[in-house]
Amino acid sequence: MRRYIQISNIIKERIQNGEYIAGEKIPYGHQLCDEFACSKITLNNALDILVNEGFITRQRGLGTIVKTASPQQVSHTLPIQGVSRRLGAQGEEVHSHLLHFDIAVPPAEIASPLAMAEGHYAWHFRRVRYVGQEPLSIEETWIPVKILPAFTRQDALGSVYQFVEQSLKKIPCSSHTQFYSLPSDEEAREWLKLQVNEPVSVTLSVTYLNDGQPFEYCTSRYHYQRFNYNAIVQRS
Repeated sequence: MRRYIQISNIIKERIQNGEYIAGEKIPYGHQLCDEFACSKITLNNALDILVNEGFITRQRGLGTIVKTASPQQVSHTLPIQGVSRRLGAQGEEVHSHLLHFDIAVPPAEIASPLAMAEGHYAWHFRRVRYVGQEPLSIEETWIPVKILPAFTRQDALGSVYQFVEQSLKKIPCSSHTQFYSLPSDEEAREWLKLQVNEPVSVTLSVTYLNDGQPFEYCTSRYHYQRFNYNAIVQRS
């Protein structure tokens, strides 16, 4: 078992047995790093799992706070509905045009959330996603080669999530996603059919498998008129 998953399980057990109490802070990061003899990257990956599972919340300036010892959440065996599966279920035809495909060492800000060691390689590709004949988004994706060693250019044209399910027998079941807008650049205007003064809607996601392992870092730029986001927010 990976070290960050072990640490996550230990902290979870402390929350569940009452050692760390709801509404109170857990020890500071440097204290936990010293206790577990791990790096900040390893600890952050462990805490990210607990954030995703609903046990803790991390707030800038306040620290890491226990949210609950018994989070109510959707089962982690349910797969994420990617673009291909979600729109395909609605009868839409989803296909891709590959702009770039290679193998590269990702920058530190991408390697860190993917729990990749320094100098390790990842598949790196950019593609335009189409729904029918209309461009939906431009995606830039990084996937550690260690996780998907047999991944190919042809696989990058299809559903990455379905490829993972079939090849690894694991399920992409959760993600941490940021949403924001940016001015469109030349590439976005060309492929998404935008005007100079029109923006793109952006999502930045790190997706996790059902064993807690991060496997995909993806930035998607959408035509602002074709981007929809729906969420259900529950108060615990």
